[in-house]
Amino acid sequence: MEKRANFDIGRITTYQAGVAQASMHRLLQKLSDRILLPFGITKMQWLIIGTIHDAGAQGARISDVAETLDTTIAYLTNSINLLELRKILIRRDSLIDSRSRIVTVTAEFVPKIAMIEEAMRVSLRKSIYSEISREDFITYMKVVFQLIEVGKKQDKLFLASILK
Repeated sequence: MEKRANFDIGRITTYQAGVAQASMHRLLQKLSDRILLPFGITKMQWLIIGTIHDAGAQGARISDVAETLDTTIAYLTNSINLLELRKILIRRDSLIDSRSRIVTVTAEFVPKIAMIEEAMRVSLRKSIYSEISREDFITYMKVVFQLIEVGKKQDKLFLASILK
């Protein structure tokens, strides 16, 4: 596969596209983990914390966070257990559904979220994102979000077809 930006997209095989996507994922994973190391969290833990923080003071159901992050409840529960031990997250019973558990970010950790977000933004912009234009990055993120929506639609269609 050609390594430059003006390659012929029509000549890329599905496995070459897959290798490129996997390489980008691994690169972001490694870089994010390095940036987050001084904060004592991993990229996946940061995604969990951020998703729960975005839910606000009312918190988030574990099953909703698992769905948002496309991970299993078992994996998420283990991660939340660790983050709870470290006084980053707190779990409580839902007032609406006694079967559900609600997770929130601890009041002590909330101020650190802005610091971590700033460190991530600055470090990513100085490193890999400094090599591409703002317009290309915006296009990249638009395509990522579009593909997520397409994937969700495909999942629903697939589930509907096997449930018939």
